[in-house]
Amino acid sequence: MATKKRATTFAGKRPSADKTPAASGPKDDTLTDAGKQPSGNANDAAREIRAKKDAVRRKALSRRQELRPSERSAKSRDICNQLLNALRSSGIKGKNGQPPTVAVYAALRFEVDLDRFIRGAYAFGYRIVFPCMIPNESPSGAICMRSVSCNNYLGGNVPFIVDPRKAWGPAVTEEHQSRTSTPAGATRRFIPSRVKGSVPPKDSTRFPVVPPREIDLLIVPATAFDENGNRLGYGRGSYDRYLTQLRSDCQLLGVAFAEQEVNEVPCEPHDRVIPQFITA
Repeated sequence: MATKKRATTFAGKRPSADKTPAASGPKDDTLTDAGKQPSGNANDAAREIRAKKDAVRRKALSRRQELRPSERSAKSRDICNQLLNALRSSGIKGKNGQPPTVAVYAALRFEVDLDRFIRGAYAFGYRIVFPCMIPNESPSGAICMRSVSCNNYLGGNVPFIVDPRKAWGPAVTEEHQSRTSTPAGATRRFIPSRVKGSVPPKDSTRFPVVPPREIDLLIVPATAFDENGNRLGYGRGSYDRYLTQLRSDCQLLGVAFAEQEVNEVPCEPHDRVIPQFITA
């Protein structure tokens, strides 16, 4: 059976509030414009929309996990080829003497695997950055983007690529790093280079943090998306917070399997519409 291809461009606007009543309620534990705590009704509305998001997320993830490994691999290759074509035609240019910077992600088990695209982008001479969970940071789930060289990527020894779910950085101790090692049977361990007796690792020079303003194109993963460009992540808000820091001309491309499309993603005011999703 032929693989379904699609690159869908959205208008960039979320449906109006009268189409999604719960989306107009304030986020919980925030202040209203009048400086007062949200009412009980507002809190109820916020809890209701979170419950709706959880239900939509579970349904989309279940469909994603039902894909056969061979089908998931073929679809990932298709999406990567579409991304490479989009990258070639994007016209992005680097800033401050740097090559164009492309933000990608390290795929978890069932996600779209970007490896083919990442290798192609390295071959084109782009600077590639990966999300890294920030340790001891509030709010939980905050991320930064760290630059990874082609050699380090191909070497498979980057801790926040091997396990994207665990924090890594200057506040992470050697003990924590030992828990981010590769699976049983592997030889690699991620003990940061540091001065004996000190706690902060010194490996930030290997994987430097890249400011959001230097990112020219960002690939956004999703657990679910709809025809209006609304997306769901895993519920921590990592990308929602990070996207607000980007330049207005930074290009965004969402990626997901076609099976992850839903009729409607429940929205809140802070949710960001993704202008284009590439699927297969």
